[in-house]
Amino acid sequence: MIVTSSAKPTIGCVLNDPRFTFWSILRHGARLRATDHGVVLLDYAAGSVEVQADMISDLLRRRVNALLVGPAHETRSFAAYLELARAARVPVIEVDGGILEGYVSTTVRSDEHHGLLRLAELLVEHLGDRFRMALIAGPQNRRVDLMIDTLQRWPGIRIVGTAIGDWTREGGRMCTARFLHGGDTIDAIFAANDAMALGVIDALEAAGLSDRITVVGYDGLPEAFRAIHAGRLLATVDQEPLQIGSVAIDLALRALRGEASERHVYTPGTLITRENVTEAALKALDLLPGIMHDLVESNTQRQQLQDEIIAAQQSTIRELSTPIIPIDDRTLIVPLIGAIDSVRATQMTQTILQAISDYHADAVIIDITGIAVIDTGVANHLVQTAQAANLLGARVTLAGMSPEVAQTIVQLGVNLAQLSAQSSLRAALEALHRTRNRA
Repeated sequence: MIVTSSAKPTIGCVLNDPRFTFWSILRHGARLRATDHGVVLLDYAAGSVEVQADMISDLLRRRVNALLVGPAHETRSFAAYLELARAARVPVIEVDGGILEGYVSTTVRSDEHHGLLRLAELLVEHLGDRFRMALIAGPQNRRVDLMIDTLQRWPGIRIVGTAIGDWTREGGRMCTARFLHGGDTIDAIFAANDAMALGVIDALEAAGLSDRITVVGYDGLPEAFRAIHAGRLLATVDQEPLQIGSVAIDLALRALRGEASERHVYTPGTLITRENVTEAALKALDLLPGIMHDLVESNTQRQQLQDEIIAAQQSTIRELSTPIIPIDDRTLIVPLIGAIDSVRATQMTQTILQAISDYHADAVIIDITGIAVIDTGVANHLVQTAQAANLLGARVTLAGMSPEVAQTIVQLGVNLAQLSAQSSLRAALEALHRTRNRA
């Protein structure tokens, strides 16, 4: 979807939990850059992928020109919606990700390889090239794996333990307690984010070992700068989330102008030690008023969004009852997720028929990729929907039918003659495009 220079684009933004400082700063960077460009930014955040999927669905229905997505964790929950965005030619920019391969236009994140190498070099400078190290990872994150690969440059460094925390200070404290209980001698601990690193420090101080074990973190959050200044934390890597948010807006606007970008865009990041922590802390302090304002404003916006969704979908919001997403003036996409009972099936039929009338659509693609079970009642409702849609001048295509569902329909003896079927949403769109070209 190419936007001319005279148009004022709207960018939808769905980020991870704003209670984490990293995401608050990233959002602030996106907001500042959007304001610089005169862009309308509709930004929301949630720590649950299910809620994030609701938000993405809502933004697509609002026909945003581009999407920024910061997933809570790796998931297929976004797949159907990002495929719809691609079909509608809405570019998707993933921030601090790299986990939505195949569904996004560009991923922008800090260069973790470079940052982890700088941390490892500092540890070697501080401890020598022969020491024992424990590592704390975050869930579904590759940072510890990259650190292990980096440390192979120094064969004398021995990994004596790894654990998975939950990105919180308490998680870091609990992982460290388990390390200490194991009895291995440890010279250094790397935590995959600063919150867990601060928890490591808490546990070491409680055990009287803070002067014997060196701790390093990652993210460059303001909470860690004070610990570095006090000598409790050796270093962290500032991912510069403000810059990531800013670059993401620039990449979205490039895509809307039809300009090509690299599939992966990396920001450099900065190693923060006692030598430069004062400068980093002052920079973070400058951001504080804007971040606090954004947090207060975002809470209000998030409540407004929730109210709007609840009003639109009512009791079926948790299962994305029947989201209708127009991808052009004639085509509607209906991605179905979750269980379908007779009540929801009836509501689905009514919603689809109303949307056909409202949009004057001649093609409806019902994507059932997210439906695990279809019984006789649901199958018959699909047939009835197709028959009624045909009376309104629209053809219904069923997309994403799994082998299990296809076998079930055959066994049930349901006649799907009124429906055309395709293996995937992409195949359905390609078939529709060929049909229209022949016409």
